[in-house]
Parts: sequence; C-alpha cells; structure tokens
Amino acid sequence: MNTPPYDAIATFDSCVDAVADIALRAHYSANRASIEQANVNFAAASQIANWIGLPRAQHGKPHVLIAGTLSKLQLMNLYTDYMVKTTGPSRDIYDNLLTAAGGLCPLCGGLGQARTLDHYLPKAIFPAYSVHPRNLVPCCRDCNTGRNASFGVGFHEQTLHPYFDQTRFFEERWVTASVQWCNPILVQFECAPPDHWPIADKGRVRSHFNSHKLASRFSIQAGAEVSKVVQTRAKSLRSLTPDSFKDFLLDNANSPDFVLNGWSRTTYAALADSDWFVQTDFQDPDWHVAVAV
Repeated sequence: MNTPPYDAIATFDSCVDAVADIALRAHYSANRASIEQANVNFAAASQIANWIGLPRAQHGKPHVLIAGTLSKLQLMNLYTDYMVKTTGPSRDIYDNLLTAAGGLCPLCGGLGQARTLDHYLPKAIFPAYSVHPRNLVPCCRDCNTGRNASFGVGFHEQTLHPYFDQTRFFEERWVTASVQWCNPILVQFECAPPDHWPIADKGRVRSHFNSHKLASRFSIQAGAEVSKVVQTRAKSLRSLTPDSFKDFLLDNANSPDFVLNGWSRTTYAALADSDWFVQTDFQDPDWHVAVAV
C-alpha cells in the first residue's frame, strides 16, 4: 500500500482540536514536543522496518506517563474518543485511511473486507503512536482481533507492514498449498519462504502467517472455491482436455487482479500443480473413489 499522505504531528493536532474540554486540550498541546520526538523515533525505525527497539509501555498501569506528562490512557483515548468517536478533520483522516485499501484487507491478502484500522504497533504497548497515521493499517475484523495486543521482541517476530516493508514480501511467493484427495477436496496452506531469503525475513513471514491464522482461514475459503471449480469442470468446462483445463487454472493462478500470496492465486496454483485434479473426470459421481483407488 502507498504510505499515508498525512503528517503525524498534524494528525495529532487534529485529534487534540477535537477535545472539547479546554483544560484537557491544553494538556495535550503542552506535550506536543514529546509527541514530535516520538514521531522522529518512529520514522527512523520505519526506515529499516525495525520497530522492536521503540519504548514500550508497561502492561496495565493506564496512568503511567509516556510522552511528557501524557499518560498511557490519555494517549489511547486520543484515538478512541477524538479520532474514532468524533466528527471533523480527525475523523476524516480515519475514514480516508480506511478507504485507501479499496475495501480489501492487506494483512490477509484481501480475504476479508477492511472495516476498521489496526494499530501495527498496538496502542496498549506503544501508546505514543495511537494516532500516528503510518501506524494505522486498514484491515478486516478477523486480522484486527486475531493478532490481539501483542508485539514480538525479536526482529523476526514482527509481522509485515504494508506501508514500509520490502517488495520481496509482496512480489515473491512465500505461501504455498497442496491439494488432498477427499470429498470435499481439502486445500492445505503453509508458509514456505524462498531459500535465498535472509533468516530474519523468513521468520517475519512465518510470524505474519501464524499471527493472522492464515492457514485455517485460507483453507476454509479455498474449500468453497474448489467446490465451484469441480462443478464448473463437470459442466461448462467438460469439453476441455486436461492440458486446456490446466491452462485455465494457471490463468487464475497468474491473475494480477489478486494478491500473489493470497488464498485465491495460491489455491489455483496448487490445483494446476496437482496431476490427479487436472486429469480427474468430475462428471463421474464416484470420482473420489476412482481417484483414491
């Protein structure tokens, strides 16, 4: 995804302007310099896609001071009360960040619909970045709730960041699948990064794959799609030779309209790579028996 065009300190100011209580608004404004320094630290970490060294808030303890005299709770409330639950410029930023994904969640490759914003650095751990626009990623509810409020302590434990990470994560295949003999057909997904990748990058995609529970979520979606493919093969595509049917599957596997490591292209790639699937006569109601034998 493109990096959000919103300035971090200007976004903070917009949220502060939405605070109705004059004394509280002045308290936020008085700590603006501390937020600016936190933003400088975030920018430096983002340059190398390594955020694990940024200061963390203690678990619980909502009144611990984080940025100047601003507490953890006050910074978290800045997002909840003065960005999400308000109207005006700060809410407009929220809405524009959300719609930038085109409705598709970038964390699960478009499996879910982007209906909320996820704090890449959880606000309970990194409250200084509660309203930082480049810490807010549009995502589906499954991705938002599945990762919960945890964040790894090692570089390899960091999940992928759609705004900052290297193109290799989005242009090289690291999700693969296999097709299992059974009725209904089962597609099993696994994280298999290329051998030439650095060990840390391999760890990061595995962390992303596991944190967002992509194996089970992809398998459920693929199951419904494969059932449709089987029915289509038995009807409108019944005249295709196995080679032509494989070409049909490869067309879908290589479609630029879908994410390379998403469930759809990976599913079709696995189907095309399965000789028994390509050659099976799905017009035969006992096809699964014949294949198993």
